[in-house]
Amino acid sequence: EKIYGSGGMLEKILSLKPDLIIMYSENISQPIYQALKSYNLKIFVSNAKNIDGVIKMIMDLGIITGKEGKADAVADSISSLRNEYKTQNAGITPEKALVVISVNPLMTANKNTFINEIVELSGFENIYKNESIDYPLISYEDVVNKNPEFIILPGDTLNTDNLKKYETELNEKLNTVIAVKENKFIYADENVLFRPGPRVLDGVKLLRNKR
Repeated sequence: EKIYGSGGMLEKILSLKPDLIIMYSENISQPIYQALKSYNLKIFVSNAKNIDGVIKMIMDLGIITGKEGKADAVADSISSLRNEYKTQNAGITPEKALVVISVNPLMTANKNTFINEIVELSGFENIYKNESIDYPLISYEDVVNKNPEFIILPGDTLNTDNLKKYETELNEKLNTVIAVKENKFIYADENVLFRPGPRVLDGVKLLRNKR
């Protein structure tokens, strides 16, 4: 069900009479957060910006909900799988990848972002990991100079027409880079790649399977 406007959302949340509300830190500046606080509802704010943050979030939720054992098991599973991926990557040379957050304007992500960790665990090297801004705007000319071997294009994979349109534009402007010449585009479901929850490593599995 879609609820438009903070008023409609507030009304819907209140009607459900939740025992606990989970929100991400970027949402606390929105009016809905202040409105919920005024009703003295129990709100858990997550600030998970990487996999360690997700693990901490899960363990904190375990304490809050009285499910510490189950939360610890999930957290241990994530840690073990992450270590397994790191071991698998130890014997390979990472392939250079451009992660496209936005096409117009062209935007990517640096090493301080959640998506960078997913990309590196997948066996790629993020060619813009050393940028000073978390989500920098970049030029097509600079991408040509860096010559990525893969282009990772997150988006709505149910709307491939839109992704194809972006690929066509990238093809035209980056026609000399390896990724374009060898047609090494990876379409990835943005809801999987950007989901900081118990299935956080699904994004790694997705990218590794599409290499």
